[in-house]
Amino acid sequence: MNQFGRTAAAVIVAAGLFGYIYFVESKKNPASEDSGATKREKVLPGFDKLKVKSLTLKKRGGETVQAEKNADRWTLVSPQEVAADAGEVGSLLDALQNLETEEIVNENATDLGPFGLAEPKVSVSVVAEGAPKPFEFDLGDSVPAGSSIFARVPGKPRLFTVSSTLENTLSKSAFDLRDRAVLKLKKDDVRAFEVFEKNKSAYRLARGEAGEDDWKVVSPAATRAARWTADSLLGLIENLRMESIASEDAKPADLAKYGLGGAARRVVLSLEGDKSLTLEVGKKAEGGKYYARDAASKLVAVIPTAVVDDLDKGLRNLRATRLLDVATYEVTSFDVTASGATKTFTKTTAKGKDGIDQVSWKAAAPVKDAAEEAASSAMIAIGGVEVAEFIDAPKALQSYGLDAPALRVTLRFEGGKKEDWFELAVKGDQAFARRRNDVAVLKLDKSKTESLIKAFTSLGS
Repeated sequence: MNQFGRTAAAVIVAAGLFGYIYFVESKKNPASEDSGATKREKVLPGFDKLKVKSLTLKKRGGETVQAEKNADRWTLVSPQEVAADAGEVGSLLDALQNLETEEIVNENATDLGPFGLAEPKVSVSVVAEGAPKPFEFDLGDSVPAGSSIFARVPGKPRLFTVSSTLENTLSKSAFDLRDRAVLKLKKDDVRAFEVFEKNKSAYRLARGEAGEDDWKVVSPAATRAARWTADSLLGLIENLRMESIASEDAKPADLAKYGLGGAARRVVLSLEGDKSLTLEVGKKAEGGKYYARDAASKLVAVIPTAVVDDLDKGLRNLRATRLLDVATYEVTSFDVTASGATKTFTKTTAKGKDGIDQVSWKAAAPVKDAAEEAASSAMIAIGGVEVAEFIDAPKALQSYGLDAPALRVTLRFEGGKKEDWFELAVKGDQAFARRRNDVAVLKLDKSKTESLIKAFTSLGS
């Protein structure tokens, strides 16, 4: 085509587009424009996302993506057969079910070229149970200087516009729609997990028995796990999604270049019935991300840094660094032992004059009852004492003053939770503690320890 021909073609396209703008603007009713009463219509009447059996997306000059539903599971069948992400597919079907026209451009359009619909940007075809034929929809080019996109239903002469937000929803690649989970895992199903660094176990955590804390550290030392951090790490693994694929079919000999196989950092997750899953994390990829895989899979993925950042914090991040986490409303009674004597306080609840429950901490004579505010403050203060250092291979208890502790507090709880206890001692210019089911001696801040001892020993005085 010569220069004159190209110029003429551009003029024709521009004329068509500006003709559309004039047509739409001239047809608008000023009154309805002010009132926002533009009539919208369903693009695919009768569409029911729950009855959809298959979905096909064909993009201009690109791949054709096809997904099929079998029972409640979605599978990509083109361009390759892999599990699909039901959530992503569901979002796309939601958009189609709720799709409405914005403006009618032409009730009997014949020339679709100027609107990008001779070869649509995206063509959608959906097969639904009970429907006599597929639901179809074509998406064209964007409206000049507008926030809409030209669209049509194949086989029908009407040309209309829809919201431009639909383009991002429908322009999904096969990777966008596939199940990108690195591991098929529910964190609540994990009974224990162990982290290996350079083929050596770094630490292992297991769920506590009924009535105990959710998690406990099993090795390298039997000690308490932090209340939330173990669940947080497992949540990151459960929701770990690949950002790209380095290899769909990595051979054993190829794994070394990704830092996987024998060289990988591993998280072995133990499930019910002696089942397990293993996450392998390898070398850094481009952009500061990492290579990773399910050890049972040949697929090598590129993952974001969140899981690796958490693993880099090591065991310290998973240990209970507070003396104890105590929910005061769960405590039913507690013992305070100091100077060879024990005082027991039991919670009672009665309705006050205003009808609100009033809590009292009753003690056996001659010990006085504990003031509710003082007892609550003492228990809350337990969680404010942080561990400065863990001594996992302690010497004899007298080295820390724990052979004759200055304070021992035993707590009992409602709901079948096992009783708990801790002991405190001050030796010289240092303070130490022990707690139930923990081999470690805990080094604490001296001033906070002394304040906690005073808060409990003064109760009932």
